[in-house]
Amino acid sequence: MSNNLQLSPMDNYVLARAIVGLPLDNLPQSALIQLLLSGLNPTAPDDLQILRRLLGQGRMLEIFKVDPNGDPPIMVSQQTDLNVVPELPESARLTEQQQQAGLQVGKWVDDYIIWAGQAANETPLSFHLGAGLYLASIAIGRRLYVQTPWRQKVFPNLYVMIVAVSTYYRKSAGLSLANEVARLAIPHMIMPQPGSPENFMSMLGGILPPNFNDIPHAERQRLEKGNRYAAQRGLLRDELSGLFKSMGRDYMAGLKELIMTLYDCPQYLDSNTNNKGLVVIRDVALSILGAATPAELSNALSSADWYNGNMARFSLLTPETDYKERDAQVETKAPFDLAQRLAHLHESLPEPAPQEALGDKKENEMWSLTADIWDACHAYEKALRAMTAPSSALDDRLRAVYGRLHVQAIKIAILLAALDWVDSDTQTKHPKVSREHWYRAQMITETWRVSAHRLLADLGDNEEMRLEKRILGLLRTANGNATVREIYRALRSTRKPVVEALKALEQDGLVERYLAEGGSRGRQPEAYRLVEQSVTSVTNK
Repeated sequence: MSNNLQLSPMDNYVLARAIVGLPLDNLPQSALIQLLLSGLNPTAPDDLQILRRLLGQGRMLEIFKVDPNGDPPIMVSQQTDLNVVPELPESARLTEQQQQAGLQVGKWVDDYIIWAGQAANETPLSFHLGAGLYLASIAIGRRLYVQTPWRQKVFPNLYVMIVAVSTYYRKSAGLSLANEVARLAIPHMIMPQPGSPENFMSMLGGILPPNFNDIPHAERQRLEKGNRYAAQRGLLRDELSGLFKSMGRDYMAGLKELIMTLYDCPQYLDSNTNNKGLVVIRDVALSILGAATPAELSNALSSADWYNGNMARFSLLTPETDYKERDAQVETKAPFDLAQRLAHLHESLPEPAPQEALGDKKENEMWSLTADIWDACHAYEKALRAMTAPSSALDDRLRAVYGRLHVQAIKIAILLAALDWVDSDTQTKHPKVSREHWYRAQMITETWRVSAHRLLADLGDNEEMRLEKRILGLLRTANGNATVREIYRALRSTRKPVVEALKALEQDGLVERYLAEGGSRGRQPEAYRLVEQSVTSVTNK
């Protein structure tokens, strides 16, 4: 067995009890220990000899030092989730039958997740779901809406932010697939990246770039067609945290407020810019899909972004808790069917009116959809509102997020209804939002609510907390103890922050300081060990 194998204190404790035949009920076991004990009975002499050969003399000595009748070692959790997700009351909870009915709608979204989940097999499925809904939102633009009983017009635009650590979850791969489908189906609905608030306003107002005559013919055609939907298109940005970070710079002043305003789909906006003069923006339904890492997002955001509703406008997607990497495919098909169905939806809705010669523009046609969802919607909104009460334990930063979840569910229900409508063999004149569409939408929104809690917990890890977690992880892989020099060199850090983190961990009772043997010139180097190993390490002094 590999000399680099490290057994945790709990592994040693479990094996110590197994060797003397004590029960292992409710004791956590690593995959390795489960594998060993599934094939060996350490109380049998022959099996014990096999275990000795597998683990080696040094590891067996560590196991024999453990008192099998003593208390189990304290498990130091790397992540304590104090951000508990409140459960919906029964009045707002979907029944099993309603959930099953909800799973029968939204076939295009399911087909997209299957294709994207195979093509980008390491990207969480929750990211593919968000990307698929974003694609539907830019295919529709501002041409469908639902009039709520509280006199609000809800359009199906979405701001979707996927957040995960770099590299492992392949966020860029997921975005690349969404971009591929959009470029195949509706390339004119993808906006160029905004360089400044003034340029962004110009694009939203349908003003062509100064070098329009110099760019390739195909791109000119795409921009001209896209200008019909100028403020209804979508932004797709890999590093969305960079957009947030840039909002604090002088030349980007006003961009944050503009993006917040655009989410609510105003019919008319104007701005008197320095270079373009008066810019008029009509019929807004901007959608955004972007990615970020928790560390970068934490640096880019301020607390005000949570309280003023900026983050509440985004669907905040983190990897699902049951995330599993799918098998890699040797070859995946190009998404022609998905793109064709999406383009069909886009082309089946009323086309925006062209500008007339004098620059005036006729009113665009929009379809108001009937929706049989209001009893369930009111129950959901009422439950969420109760969770935001001043006396509730909900984190203040999530109150604005909760306040918009029922509207996000309406948006998703519209998207699902439109996708089903265009896929239907017996197509009615207009899409209709059914109860089943609401059930599926609430199920999706509920996963996003839980995801927002996970994101908040991830963002709560500042640099000091991350360093402390790295130190605890390193000590676990180093038999529970290491010198200060070994720690900061292994972490490729300077000495001072590591020493400060070790002192904080010592104050919290997670590690303890001792003087190790073997220093140069007779000096004993300063070292630390996990408290969970202190009992079993006394004999090593």
